[in-house]
Amino acid sequence: MEARLRRMRGCIETAAALVCCTGVQLGWIGDVGEVLSKLGHTEGMNVLSPIRTHPSFAVRWTCLSLVSVRQVVKVEGNRVRELAGFAVSGIARFQGDYGEPDPLALKAAQRIDDYLKKAWEDVEDLHRAFEPWNLNRTGEEIQDIIRDHKGSISDLERIEREADGIEDIDPRMSLLQDEIDVATHKLIRQLPGLVFHELKSAAPIMMSEAFGFPLAGVTPITPQLIFPGQQLQALCTLGRRLHDIVEGRNLEKHKETLEGLESIDKIPVRLRRLKHLMKRQLRRLQDLRDGGGFGFTVELFFLALRQLSSASLSDEEKKGFYVGTFKVITTHWVDSKHSSGTQGILLDVVCDIVIRRRGIFSDFAYPEDILDELLKVVKNMVDGQGGSRVHIDGAVQELQEVRPWDCMDERLHERALMAISRL
Repeated sequence: MEARLRRMRGCIETAAALVCCTGVQLGWIGDVGEVLSKLGHTEGMNVLSPIRTHPSFAVRWTCLSLVSVRQVVKVEGNRVRELAGFAVSGIARFQGDYGEPDPLALKAAQRIDDYLKKAWEDVEDLHRAFEPWNLNRTGEEIQDIIRDHKGSISDLERIEREADGIEDIDPRMSLLQDEIDVATHKLIRQLPGLVFHELKSAAPIMMSEAFGFPLAGVTPITPQLIFPGQQLQALCTLGRRLHDIVEGRNLEKHKETLEGLESIDKIPVRLRRLKHLMKRQLRRLQDLRDGGGFGFTVELFFLALRQLSSASLSDEEKKGFYVGTFKVITTHWVDSKHSSGTQGILLDVVCDIVIRRRGIFSDFAYPEDILDELLKVVKNMVDGQGGSRVHIDGAVQELQEVRPWDCMDERLHERALMAISRL
């Protein structure tokens, strides 16, 4: 078996060198996605150990896998585009108005983000109310604390009522995630640096489970597809159950409720301060629907690149594969030029990289050569738009207003502004 694995690694490394460094098209070799996925599963590529033990293979396998994913998600022979559109319409339906799906979906995404932000504020307020945590409190003392913070409980109950129907979004996200798994032979799940959440049963799940995202240093790495109904339900259920404690209902769940409230201090503060999860997810859906997954794959590239930074290869070798792979997956950028979702993703990637603590690509020094290529692509994507699109103007304004000490690198900040600004 070990000899077979060595030969397989050699084949993959050769194919990766041909596709990522010499211009050979992946289609000339054939559909390698299933082989890559099976080998990735066998080698455990989504954890750190292969990157340390077989760095040359890990880098080449990841680069070839990214090209394979890009080829698969952009073709029209699968249902990824259809189900991405189905998910967008589901978000639009949550808004409950009549009109074009995309503007409605944007309003709904912003509304969901506001709900999540406010719900977290209420949950944290309730958590602080019980500090220091004391298991010897009497039932009457616990009820008094809850009554003193009935405003936060009322807020959670209000959000739960207003967000009625949000759970209908989750199955659509799950269908899309399943279709991406089918189209890519689950290859996307083997890529290093990624995390996935699954749609659970109808019963509320624990907050630690709904927001159990890993950290890369201090940066939360969130799934590309989240389930907003599941997340909001995990937060808002707390309000209803604390109300039950005051009213003396469902006695068997009181201990579990308090333990759940106490456990939120195990969720890092950065994970409780996440912004625009749904807005960014909407852009991914629009990119998969209209942009052939261009931005979606670029995000995969930068997430994987962060994980591969520990691979012990020469800078020259890394540069050749990373730059070559990025050029391959962005070759047909013009086909996605007019997708607002694709443009939004790329602008988010740039702003994350420039601004500290902004998002999943922040607080990491990416190779200069890759940043050069990224800014070239972004400039091409926004060139000719005249800065008229709201998301382009928003990115320019954000970069103009950011404070110097909040930038990773002032020179990079200036270059990013030059790339996307119409001035």
